[in-house]
Amino acid sequence: MKSKTNYRPVLVLAPGVLAGAEKVVLTGINSLYDMGVKPLMVIIKETRVPELAYDFQKALPSHIESVIIDSTKALDLNLPKRLKEVLKKETLPLVLHSHGFKALIACYLAKGKTPHLHTHHGNTGHTLKVRIYEKIAMMTMKKCNEVIAVSIKMKDELTQLLKPYSKITVVENMLSLSNAPKIRKERSNQTEFSNDVIKLIYVGRLSPEKGLMPFLECLSRFPLKERFHLTVLGDGVERAEVENFIQVNNLSSLVTMHGFVTDPSEFFIAPDILIMPSLREGLPMTLIEALASGIPVIANDVGAIASLVTNGHNGYFSKGFSTENWTEVLNMTLETYKHWKQNATNEAVALEERFSAKLWAQRTIVLFESNLN
Repeated sequence: MKSKTNYRPVLVLAPGVLAGAEKVVLTGINSLYDMGVKPLMVIIKETRVPELAYDFQKALPSHIESVIIDSTKALDLNLPKRLKEVLKKETLPLVLHSHGFKALIACYLAKGKTPHLHTHHGNTGHTLKVRIYEKIAMMTMKKCNEVIAVSIKMKDELTQLLKPYSKITVVENMLSLSNAPKIRKERSNQTEFSNDVIKLIYVGRLSPEKGLMPFLECLSRFPLKERFHLTVLGDGVERAEVENFIQVNNLSSLVTMHGFVTDPSEFFIAPDILIMPSLREGLPMTLIEALASGIPVIANDVGAIASLVTNGHNGYFSKGFSTENWTEVLNMTLETYKHWKQNATNEAVALEERFSAKLWAQRTIVLFESNLN
């Protein structure tokens, strides 16, 4: 397709497994192309996990041009030089759009006079090393032409953290599921049985900040735990610990592990509830996918989850991170989940429209062009 614009956006990312930020970039870059923009995808390949870059490149639509550049360590001072070499080959005016810490630093050091926008997907801060990187990222964001927050709550947080810097705009993440209507239809065809086990689903990394282990500890002690079955989609540093806990606490009949799943949509047909026991979040892609499928959510009230989940309406919030707090949530789920499920179903279509990829692309193009001008 011939570009309808006289500039070229360059999206830069060091991908992890195909999760939240990766899905945003994959869906977003294709939507930009559909809007008549011809973007370039620059993929940072970590030499310790090169397969992540190759998996991401394979997931890109064939019509999206991409380049892979190498990075040998966390603070790689040669990475901006490699990025500069890529940018020098372009003939149109450029606008850089970074996602993630490493891409942010590389773009800042390589940009020259090129406008640089950065999307902040949220902090995890689960190790001292990560918290140091996040502190550096906050300082670097102040040098960007514009910072994109994925929710109003995140904008409010960044406004305080980056003060007096104020060039912060909200562009919410988009829905990456293309088959949400089909999922909703198949969910509506399911027969409800009053004595059924309540089917829970968890989708995400198996790492400390996602809070799955504390949830499993609560489930193991819950007097009516046999009323639940949990499906876990994900992989990560805690996987061995999670699997061992399930075995030691005789939860094998109540928890099914599926590992990492590239496309979780087929798993969204059966569940009654999505669990999101995260300790920190931005605006999770999984949250949007679940609600657009008509699945209510039980969660910790962190990040921008409350912008989509109303307590007691289409889900329920834990009042804290303790076992006692989540015991209350499970009790409320047993009593009220059908009410939440009906409300989530009724509102799914409107939510799908709110988080359309086309709307994301339109808003992002406005930011590209305003900063170029």
